[in-house]
Amino acid sequence: MISTVEEYVNQFDGIKKQRLETLIEFMRTNFPEARETISYQMPMFKLNGSYVAFSAAKNHYPFHPLDFALIEELKTQLPRAKFGKGSAKVPYDDEEALPVLFEYCRKVVERSRAREPQKPARGKHAAG
Repeated sequence: MISTVEEYVNQFDGIKKQRLETLIEFMRTNFPEARETISYQMPMFKLNGSYVAFSAAKNHYPFHPLDFALIEELKTQLPRAKFGKGSAKVPYDDEEALPVLFEYCRKVVERSRAREPQKPARGKHAAG
């Protein structure tokens, strides 16, 4: 049973491994606060009740954000991808898809941050 992201990635080679490493490194570098885990047998980055996950299939790499509105938006941004319920299935040779997926990873994180409860301000309160 695979228990780490590295174990998941290392079972692949070639373009499959390369795409996974690129997406995972993007998340690790840009969103270190995301909790990295294996969930549903794929690498997942969890953020405040949301997530971004990636996996590898025979002819494509699925991108799974927990945001169905974003999947609808992606349909216009990724013309070569196929779409399932909650995922975009991106062909490995679609080089133009990576910057789009990076943008959508950012959107997922921004939306999750917007849902975070605000901490009360510290300091003296003004008398009223």
